[in-house]
Amino acid sequence: MNCMMWFGILVVFFTATACTRTAEISVQGINFNENQIAQGQQIYAQNCASCHGANGEGQFPDAPLVPDSTGRFGAPPHTGAGHTWHHGDELLIRYVQEGGMGSPSSFYPMPAFGDSLTEDDILLVIAYLKTLWNDEQRAYQQQATEAEHSN
Repeated sequence: MNCMMWFGILVVFFTATACTRTAEISVQGINFNENQIAQGQQIYAQNCASCHGANGEGQFPDAPLVPDSTGRFGAPPHTGAGHTWHHGDELLIRYVQEGGMGSPSSFYPMPAFGDSLTEDDILLVIAYLKTLWNDEQRAYQQQATEAEHSN
């Protein structure tokens, strides 16, 4: 093979490698790799998707911020279209452990998962959720997490 062909192969390889890298995901300062994120996705599918949607699109994906006929809001989306990324890690962990904190007359209550999921399971789910956000949303959420520790 000539040099140009090798150069072309290397360019394709490095481009493909760069495009398939997952952004570094951390929860409470712990980094998660792709295998762990896949575990979090499985835990999410088993415990969260029935309300929040298989892809994090929320209970009422066509109108996630509009109350239904009962006057209540559904389970929110966890994608960038939602507000999950506005909260720091500690609050997200607490929501999962203790359940929803909104008024049952306004929101469908989220059950507490603190007795059925381990803390590691919860961290894996949150790591997975962070893959549903863009870089700017992850940066904003990281700032919210850092702010939790400065208060």
